[in-house]
Parts: sequence; C-alpha cells; structure tokens
Amino acid sequence: MKRNKKMSLAGLIVCGTIAFWSGSLAADLLAAPFVQAPAPAPPLVSWTGGYIGGSVGSGWGTSQTDLTVGNTFIGAPVSQTVNQLIGGAADLHVPLPQVQMNGFLGGVQAGYNFQSGVLVYGVEGDFLWSGIKGRNSCFVALNCTNDTKWIADITGRVGVTVGDGGLVYIKGGAAWADSGIGINQSFAVTSNLGTGFAANGAADGRASKNIFGGTLGAGIEYAFLHGWSAKIEYDYFDFGRQDVTLPVSVAGGVNTGDGAPGPIAIGVTTPVSFKQELHTIRVGVNYHF
Repeated sequence: MKRNKKMSLAGLIVCGTIAFWSGSLAADLLAAPFVQAPAPAPPLVSWTGGYIGGSVGSGWGTSQTDLTVGNTFIGAPVSQTVNQLIGGAADLHVPLPQVQMNGFLGGVQAGYNFQSGVLVYGVEGDFLWSGIKGRNSCFVALNCTNDTKWIADITGRVGVTVGDGGLVYIKGGAAWADSGIGINQSFAVTSNLGTGFAANGAADGRASKNIFGGTLGAGIEYAFLHGWSAKIEYDYFDFGRQDVTLPVSVAGGVNTGDGAPGPIAIGVTTPVSFKQELHTIRVGVNYHF
C-alpha cells in the first residue's frame, strides 16, 4: 500500500514537471519575435519625371540641288538674267550631281515622361552640333558642297518597359537644321602656242538657310544606376525641298600677251532648290530627376 502511494506521488511529480516545461516552451514560442521579409529593392530609375542628358554619334545622308537657269542673274557688265539674254522664258531646272554627306555630331537632350504600367510616354527635345558635310564635282568644273551646322527637334515618345530597367521606344515630330550649299573652284589656263595668253581666277559662292522638316526614330534605353540611364538611338530626318538664292562671285585676270593683264570680276546670282535627307545614330546618357 505504501509502495503504491509512493508510485502515485512520483507519477504526479513527473506529470507536473512535464506540464511545467510544456507551458514554458509554449510561452517561449509565443513570445518569439516576428521577422518581416525584406522590402523589395527600389527600381534603379523612375520613368515618370524629367530628365536631361547628352549624346554623341555620327550622321550621313544626301543632298540634291537644282539650278533654275532662266532666272540666273549675271552682274556687270552684263546685268541681265539668262531669260533676258536669250529673249524668252526658260525656267529650266538643271539637276546637279547628288552630294553624299557624313560626319560626327553631338549635343544635349531633355524631356519628361509619364509611366502607366508598362507604357511610357512623353515629350523630348534635342539640339545637336553637326559636322555632317560633303562635296562633289558639278556644273562642268565646279565643286558643289553641302553642310549641316546644327540639328534640333521636338518629338513625342512612346515605349514599353522591358525587365527591371529597360525601355524600348519610338519617337517622331518636327525638326529644324542650319543647312548650307556652296559652289567653288579655282582655275588657271596657259596657252602652249606661244601667244602669251593666260587666265586665272576663282569662283566662290555660299548660301545657308534654317530649314524645317520632320523626323522619325527609335531607341533602347537602360537604367544602369539609380537615376541614370544609357541609350542608343537611330533617327531619320527629311527636310523636303528648300529654295534659296545662291550668290557666286568670279574674279581673276586675263593676259593676252600684248599688255598688262586685264582684271575680271563678275557676280552671278542664281535661284537653287535642294532636297536634304539625313540619318543619325547616337549613344547617350540621361540623368532622371
């Protein structure tokens, strides 16, 4: 009997001990701190907002010039147009050989974007200093030149985001450029017949005009640091046909062998029209704010 009482007492002690430790463990588990998952890292760039940056690249294109021969004015001592000289209206357009142009360019851009889901849209402006130019022989023995000093545009942009920091976009809008055309050549003629005849001189003329046209382009932009992105972009510019008046001066001298050389000085003013198309490809960096 006493033994049974001792066993019952031992059983109570064991059960009480187990219950005590179970309660303590449960309390410890309930008191364990809650660990929150780390917040996702913020994106490298927010496409909504303004940005400013710079870009460099190269450009190429063509320029086609036509002379309006009938309205060409020949200065003193002639002082008449070609039409007046031939006694008729001959507004003949003479196409000159096409000039291939190429060169480096670089400048700045700025804009503002709005983002809605994966869609990004906004407006952008570019200003590029240009070294795009070319030369070709034309009009018998003359050289024809074309060059573009600067290009500017205002465009709308629309694109879609790709992955964590990519953007593929297209753009289009209005464009302006400072474009110039020129004609130049120097010459010297000497007779081999012993007459003493010799002539030399130079022809030189240039005209420039701020021209207006349109542009279309596409590009890829990628965020590589917080607030910074890099891009590569292609653009096509079409400035249509432009009219300008080209003054050309011809100066020199003629020696017939029987006296002092006689000076030559004559001015020619001719209406011309030219059609210019350009292509550019640039790489650039933008800072977003």
